Amino acid sequence: KLSSILEKFSFFQKVRPSGNLIWINGVSIGEAKTALTIADVIKKSKPQSNILISTSTITSYKLISKMNKDFLIVYSPLDINFVVKRFISHWKPESTIFIESEIWPNIFLNLKKKSIGLKIFNGRMSERSFINWKKFDFFSRKIFQLIDECFVQDQQSMDRFKELGVKKVKKIKNLKFLSETLNVNEKNFKSLKKQLSNMKVVTLFSSHEGEENLLLNCYKILSRKIDNIFFIIIPRHINRINKITQEIKKEKVPYKLRTAKNLKITNEKFLIVNTFGELGLFFKLSHIALIGGSFSNYGGHNPIETSHFECSLVFGPYMDNFNDIKNIILKNGAGFQVKDLNHLIKKIEQLLKNKKLNSTTHKKFRYLCKQKSKETEIMLKKLLK
Repeated sequence: KLSSILEKFSFFQKVRPSGNLIWINGVSIGEAKTALTIADVIKKSKPQSNILISTSTITSYKLISKMNKDFLIVYSPLDINFVVKRFISHWKPESTIFIESEIWPNIFLNLKKKSIGLKIFNGRMSERSFINWKKFDFFSRKIFQLIDECFVQDQQSMDRFKELGVKKVKKIKNLKFLSETLNVNEKNFKSLKKQLSNMKVVTLFSSHEGEENLLLNCYKILSRKIDNIFFIIIPRHINRINKITQEIKKEKVPYKLRTAKNLKITNEKFLIVNTFGELGLFFKLSHIALIGGSFSNYGGHNPIETSHFECSLVFGPYMDNFNDIKNIILKNGAGFQVKDLNHLIKKIEQLLKNKKLNSTTHKKFRYLCKQKSKETEIMLKKLLK
């Protein structure tokens, strides 16, 4: 879309409102949701503030726009010097908050030149990123020293940001605990619930390459043991849909696409979700939620959004992006980690056959997230004072 390209080059039709403006940058969906959480807290305590939220993906832009919040929404500027200068001179932010792991040298340098405060919230630094920054130690130290304060979500990130040159680093509770309940379209839910009423539904969400194949292997074995098992696949990147359907066709497994006209599920065993913004609907239909990115080495995705629904969490060996949350889940028996395909098959079978275990697991997770959410909100209000 032309408007998104123009905004990325800092050509805006939107006008800067008068008064104080705080710029919050959350690149993709997860970060954008955290940006909204922070924006909501700021708005409560400083209702006069204008808030500008920038994001880089079409999906997250659409998602935030749909919410009808009292915030300005734009595409993040490309990290090119003249583009950044134009962005800053148009919006003139008083202060800036970046979410998680986005380090943009030109933006940081230009903010510093204009004496605009820069904080990172829910900071996260993967081992891969850390190694890459360390290769250019002289340059990276210059960039990381421009961050005024960095509030990180785990100990490893804290150590890595410090080593890269950030002076003020503090470990805080993960802001993802404040994620709002996902929307569910009740009409769609009723229609699908009716069709899947006697099915045991297992959803793999935010899946990456290799993980759909793993699920097909699960199906081959589990369908012999549980005849009413049904799988839903929600890929992380929707442009992989064709690849996924090809794999399923190759295995001759009956499936439907979510966008099928007048979706009717009869003898299908898989539903492939090729729509945006329906996670809540599928979590509500599920008995078990499998965390994508944790079975292939992608570091996992946010488990917290499942806590508002009645499905048990199962994840693979790779949860590096959510290490602290993973440890809390396992310590409290609020979800399960499996090490390989056989282990996954056994766990799914156990949870589908043992209703009590399934129920107590997701209840523990819900309780855990509620507690953490209260503590996190108190902490965030203090930090944003």
